[in-house]
Amino acid sequence: MRLSRRSLLAAPALLAVPGLAWARDGAPERGREVIQALMSRFPIPAVSAAVWRQGGLVWSEAFGQADREAGLAAMPHDRFRLASVSKVITAAAALRLAERGVVDLDAPISRYRPGLPMHHRQTTLRQLLSHQGGVRHYIYRDIDTAAPGGPIDRRTYASTAEKLAVFINDPLVAPPGEAVNYSTFGYSLVGAVLESAARKPFQRILAEEVADPLALGSLAPEIPGAHLAERVRDYQPSMSANAQPGARPCDPINPTYKWPGGGLLGAAPDLARFCGAFTRPGYISAAGLEDMFTIRPPSGTVKTNTALGWRVDRDAAGRRRAHHDGSILGARSVIVLLPDEALAVSILTNLGQVDFDPVEPAQRIAEAFLA
Repeated sequence: MRLSRRSLLAAPALLAVPGLAWARDGAPERGREVIQALMSRFPIPAVSAAVWRQGGLVWSEAFGQADREAGLAAMPHDRFRLASVSKVITAAAALRLAERGVVDLDAPISRYRPGLPMHHRQTTLRQLLSHQGGVRHYIYRDIDTAAPGGPIDRRTYASTAEKLAVFINDPLVAPPGEAVNYSTFGYSLVGAVLESAARKPFQRILAEEVADPLALGSLAPEIPGAHLAERVRDYQPSMSANAQPGARPCDPINPTYKWPGGGLLGAAPDLARFCGAFTRPGYISAAGLEDMFTIRPPSGTVKTNTALGWRVDRDAAGRRRAHHDGSILGARSVIVLLPDEALAVSILTNLGQVDFDPVEPAQRIAEAFLA
């Protein structure tokens, strides 16, 4: 049973895996300092962090409690909500399918879903993956308890069509290809298009294109009511009677409508391994890697860092960097990849609505393992 192999204390837990790659002297200690500083600023029950370097994991450690009420210490292989880090995973699946000719990133998506409303029919997957499809992001109606069916996170969805109905008939916020507008719903549309093109449900695409080829056993869509092994409890900030910040368990949600853009689960070591797949050709071809990390802003648009799923920039030392973070009820997540240094960092937490830039601690950990 899970309880029998966990400490009831919230001590850091190291991943014990044969063949864990060598880490630079002192780097894990500096990584711990970064995570412990983060947990001292915010009442985060659990954090899991991992570093991949030059072909393998060099560090993976969990801190705090996966379930405070049950007294379960966090373990490195625990599953957390990935939030918008899910977008990068979906982009990888789309690029894999494109390399085999299952989809064309530059074809109108109506080729695969001809029944879409007219204003979406000329949109391309490339536009959606780079947030140039003109699809809206969240609005008040989505969380309105008085809306038909209630808030979108509390509804049930029997089909892909019902998931798309949340937004698909709403006006575009910009013509496709003319502006960058971040949109989780744009990725819901990506998932629907991939399903139609591959003639498979998104769960199967996720398994066949990402989880299975990269041996990411923790990667899965979140299904309400499903009891997955090694799943942390999700928390939200709260204030105690003496006005001290704390954390309370989250109410259940149903993120199935946004699996492709914010509804996946995974463990930090698997996220770091996932990032490592983009440091060399193999999982994706050399041409595909260049395509994935190339920024193609709309004509006349202000500078953007959005490529295919990833945000691409350079760190303070001028190194090429790709990253994405996420925020959802009960979680804050981030992945940072320095592809030319063959180094990746993942940090997952089980506290939502935490106001900090997660790229900063991930970058500090990366620096420790490069020093």
